Amino acid sequence: MRIVVSLKSKFTVWVIAFVLVTINVSLNAQTASKRVEKPAVVLDVVEDGEAAVEFLGYHKGAIASPQDSLRKKLVKIPSLPIIPKKVLTVEDSIARINYHNTRHVFTPSAFSLPKGAVYYQNYNALINDINWGITNELSLGIGYAFPLFAYLTPKYSMPIKKNHTVAVGDIAAYSVFTGSANRMWLNTLYGMYTLGSTQNNVSLGIGLLQSSESDGNLTVTNLSGMYSITPNFYVVGEAWFNNRNRTFISSYNNFIYNDVKMQYDAVTVPVKEDLKRSTLFTSVQFRIIGQKQRTTAWSFGISSYWEHGDRFKYDAMVSVLDETTGQSTFENQSLVMGPANRFYFIPSFTYAKKIGNRKSGLR
Repeated sequence: MRIVVSLKSKFTVWVIAFVLVTINVSLNAQTASKRVEKPAVVLDVVEDGEAAVEFLGYHKGAIASPQDSLRKKLVKIPSLPIIPKKVLTVEDSIARINYHNTRHVFTPSAFSLPKGAVYYQNYNALINDINWGITNELSLGIGYAFPLFAYLTPKYSMPIKKNHTVAVGDIAAYSVFTGSANRMWLNTLYGMYTLGSTQNNVSLGIGLLQSSESDGNLTVTNLSGMYSITPNFYVVGEAWFNNRNRTFISSYNNFIYNDVKMQYDAVTVPVKEDLKRSTLFTSVQFRIIGQKQRTTAWSFGISSYWEHGDRFKYDAMVSVLDETTGQSTFENQSLVMGPANRFYFIPSFTYAKKIGNRKSGLR
């Protein structure tokens, strides 16, 4: 059997080699159960750029030698191309560093701020804070939320292993410019776990909240994360959830008929009721990191605030003006009072800048 093929391309050479190897492997596999004769295949150059593959039959132990050695040539199979390993340049290495891994929108991650580094952040021009790396594990932040609160945020980070980091911290806020009689405060002791690299990660936090407006400890849950679309473009987001019993204190007027005076007298009824309320704060932003100044970042997105839950329901006799006669009448009505259910959307903007030690952000 004789087949004429072209040798003008390396592809053709590879095809011929593949055919020869396939025939040899197929027949060698049969020798495991019984002895067979090996095939003799000869490559014969017919003209410049062409060759003939000729099957000469089966021979014991060797391939048949060509009849005319002057016309037979050995086809050299070209070696496989070597794909060089990519070596990261200094620019590539810098582009992989995320200097903003310690914060999402407002929520901290479990990653640490290195010793000597300073991180400044501004949210919607209303919240300004500065964090300072005291050690490679301990940082301290101070901030002001216009117009009421100043706060402190210490945090201690503990890397467990690659892509697993935990942290404990506290957020303590106090009202200012309100006077001692109207002083408000809140304190949240929290633990944070971050899964992933400094470029792509998810954080879960649980905290105990105490405040001047609540009774006892309240549980606050936080879920946040960041995802790198490109080295200079990130998506960051977070959500804070709190489910609590809120003590509602108020009063209302109930008109009761006086048989002696033959009129309705207003009676003040005090109210003290525990209401189940839930709040959810979310924020999603697109973070743009400077091409040359990678320690600077701008973020744009949207934030939302949602509050929902029980309200105090009651029945009372109320005065109603009859527009026809111009006189007041009294009728019993079912009414609701207490904290309203709210849902807000607001655009959000964040500016961040890291100063000092840059030995973090690449893990």
